[in-house]
Amino acid sequence: MDAQLIGDILTVCRRMDAKGLVNAFEGNISALQDGFIYITPSGKNKAFLDEGMIAILEEHSLKQVGGKFPPSSELLLHTQSYKARADVKAVIHCHAPYLTAFALNRRPLKSRAYPEMMHIFKEIPVASYGRPGTPDIFTGAAELVEKHNAILLANHGVLVLGKDIYDAMNRIEACESIARVLFLAESIGKPVDLSEEECAYLLAK
Repeated sequence: MDAQLIGDILTVCRRMDAKGLVNAFEGNISALQDGFIYITPSGKNKAFLDEGMIAILEEHSLKQVGGKFPPSSELLLHTQSYKARADVKAVIHCHAPYLTAFALNRRPLKSRAYPEMMHIFKEIPVASYGRPGTPDIFTGAAELVEKHNAILLANHGVLVLGKDIYDAMNRIEACESIARVLFLAESIGKPVDLSEEECAYLLAK
């Protein structure tokens, strides 16, 4: 088993907890390496996980070969994401407050006023609702993961895909920051759209 990867997952867990992106019961983090999935356990506070609590499963059989607790109940979100895209090596699912607020409203994140939003993500779409903890949880996201690294899950939360655990962490932090800025901008007025020419330039990058 890869002790360095486990340590990296724990680092990301603690950073996300400190930033309020996960809580004691919600949110799960995984990484795929050398045919094994490393994933946070079910129902455990991410701030207090240790090396022996990260569940390790064989990628294809899903037989658990390490960790003293069972994997997250949202394991299917992770396994299906890995199957969908070979370039994905880390997955984060959480209920970050601003992103989840948009998800509860089934409202995608998009803006023609925010250059960074357009440049980094273009748009963060909303997948149709799937019951948590069941195979349906990924159904609505299946076609979206082909083109998007961040997807809101209707009435649930957000799914972020990365090339490694720190890439996924950076993306979830950026997504939540963008959601917060859009919320604040709309709460104090009407954001001013950029010109069609500028939007086309940013979306094409």
